[in-house]
Amino acid sequence: MGERGESSTHLYKRRWLMLLALFLVNVSNGMMWLSYAPIPNYTATFYGVSENDVDWFSLVFFITSLLMGLAAIVILDTCGLTTSLYIGASCNLIGAVIRWISTIPPVLCSHDYQRSGYMVAMIGQTITAFAQPFLLFAPTKLASFWFGPKERAICTTVASIGNPLGFALAQVATPFLVTTVEGISTMTWVYTIPAALSFVLAMVAFWQNKPPTPPSQSTESSQEPFLKGIKQILINVPFWVLLLVWGGGAGLFSALLTLLPQLLCPYGYTNTTAGILGAVMLVSGMIGAALASILLGQTKMYKEVGVVTIGVAALCLIWFVEVARLEHQSVNIAFSLCMFGFFALPLLPVCMELGVEITYPIGEATSSGLLWTASQLVGLVLVLLAQVLQSPLSFVPNNQCSGGSSISSSLLPCAANTTSSAFEVDTTPQDLTYLGIFYSSFVCVLFILFLFLFWPKYKRLDSEMATKKMNGVSGLFNNSKRSM
Repeated sequence: MGERGESSTHLYKRRWLMLLALFLVNVSNGMMWLSYAPIPNYTATFYGVSENDVDWFSLVFFITSLLMGLAAIVILDTCGLTTSLYIGASCNLIGAVIRWISTIPPVLCSHDYQRSGYMVAMIGQTITAFAQPFLLFAPTKLASFWFGPKERAICTTVASIGNPLGFALAQVATPFLVTTVEGISTMTWVYTIPAALSFVLAMVAFWQNKPPTPPSQSTESSQEPFLKGIKQILINVPFWVLLLVWGGGAGLFSALLTLLPQLLCPYGYTNTTAGILGAVMLVSGMIGAALASILLGQTKMYKEVGVVTIGVAALCLIWFVEVARLEHQSVNIAFSLCMFGFFALPLLPVCMELGVEITYPIGEATSSGLLWTASQLVGLVLVLLAQVLQSPLSFVPNNQCSGGSSISSSLLPCAANTTSSAFEVDTTPQDLTYLGIFYSSFVCVLFILFLFLFWPKYKRLDSEMATKKMNGVSGLFNNSKRSM
């Protein structure tokens, strides 16, 4: 049933099943988040809306996480992992089903062209988004309560990396599933399958919040009450610096994934190409995060790893911004995004573990929840900023944005409801050069903040070391008494 560690600790084998369940639900939720982003032109046509309206399928995740973040933190810290996972997995599945219902002709074509279908799809996307904070905030809690000290960084990475893996799968799968406007319906029911499977596994894997015997001495320590913990965080300067750095970095990463097709399509790169490039960035990032988690588990060099990753990621983003505005640069763009992902995504295990270390003994869900909420806020602002800084491109010889194209009404899902012979799709290519410059400057500021203003104290590690020393002294004392 378990693996024996130190005398007062115990590791249970079923922790790996719990990790797998949390990982898969996060994968499914990540797929939901970015499922529409790689195909903005087809989505706009299918639902009869603009591309700015399509952006709201992603933006609703940012907004909902901000609204639900505090509730998710409280539920995780008071009701525990099991309740949180049940809520997250259920909302993820319910939202997926409603998204598919939005593509059924009686719903899609019931009123005002396809606008009713868009509203139903947005309701489903919003319910799916409700799941996200309950799933994203959970990995550090699972790592702390069920995994040993050397496994915590790996657990946090694997559980959290499911979300960006879902992004990668959506970036690749969506353009292949949706090659025509009608493909939207296929995509929604296909994405419902992993939501259902991960829901079943979560129901099976999670039935206890904590193991009977803790995995480490620090887990045995009582945690601060929620409100008292919040008050302590408010005066914790290193945590505020970490909040700015992680919130800015993760928010920028999400915004870049959301806008990648719109950044590249004016210069001859199709939705499929943009999806593959986004997947390259994510897969290389997951490899980098996995290597970083192993390194952190052995060395605990959190700040040193963070400085290197942010610094190199900033250089790679500048490189990408320069080549993204050029035609016939697929290899260059792929390599710059590959390197950016490889060095940017390792910030996930670095910052999640740092958040727990510098706020200990405050609940793990409190620190990770605040960090993820900050990233959602920044991501929302950075995506909306694109609509402010963009300007129409008047002449683009190799445009792949389908700007100003007309689609025959007979090819639309609701052809009988359209009054004109052609439906005008307003997907005019936009110049996002200023946005790219802002993103590059922003990540450089984050690097400076982390390098010069972040000076952490590893409270959880110090507590574990102190406990080990006390146990060692107690053992020597008991042995000396027996010898007498």
